[in-house]
Order: sequence, then structure tokens, then C-alpha cells
Amino acid sequence: MAIYKAQTDESALALLGKRMAAFRIRNNWTQAQLAQISGVSKGTVERIERGDSVQVLNLVKVLRACNMLETFLSIFPDDSPSPMQLLQMGQIKNRHRASSPHKKSTSENSVADNSAQYSAAESPAKNKPWVWDEDK
Repeated sequence: MAIYKAQTDESALALLGKRMAAFRIRNNWTQAQLAQISGVSKGTVERIERGDSVQVLNLVKVLRACNMLETFLSIFPDDSPSPMQLLQMGQIKNRHRASSPHKKSTSENSVADNSAQYSAAESPAKNKPWVWDEDK
């Protein structure tokens, strides 16, 4: 790690560019192919590989195309407390229902309620067998 502390910003960019060029070559991509995959210009890929300054958004696009964005983002880990840690620290209060549950309305269930109360004794069809053309 001491080697990287002594580097200048320009030499760090140059090292990043060399490593990205080596990665691109290992994957048998041309600069134009990497540019097309990542949605940036070929000149942007050339500038990154030369160690020139580029916009961070373009660097993120190229890193995403190389499947290296998660590695890049892990440089600064997320140190925010998890929901469980917040609960244990007492910063999250238990959630309560805003209102009591609503009762089912009788109009929606009137057919179902009436059918449940329907008995076989009230049915004339159950008392005698059905005959063809009887309902005319």
C-alpha cells in the first residue's frame, strides 16, 4: 500500500488506464467494442486507457460494461446501520395499525350469506323429482 501513497494523481490514472486496457485485451474486445457496449465514445475509452481525465459518469458506464462497477463501489463500503441495528438502538419504533380493520359490508356478501342460509327443505325441487317441460 505504501507504493500507492507515493503516486501522483496522474500516475494513478495512468495505472488505472493500463489495467483497464489489459482487462479489455484479455476479453478480446477492441476499444470500439468496449465503447459500444458501454455507451460511450471510442475517444472516451482511449482517454481512460491513456490515463487522461474523463467524466465520472463515463467511467461508471465503462466499469458497468466490464462488470466491475460493484468492485468500484465497494471502495467505500456502506456503513449505515442495518434496519435490525436501528431497531436494537431504539431508533425505529414498533409499527401500529392506523385504524381498526374494516368489517365486510353486507351488500357485497348478501348473495353468499343468503345462499348459506338456504335450506334443502325450502327447495321444491328437492321434494319431488324434476319432470321435463314442468316449468311451462
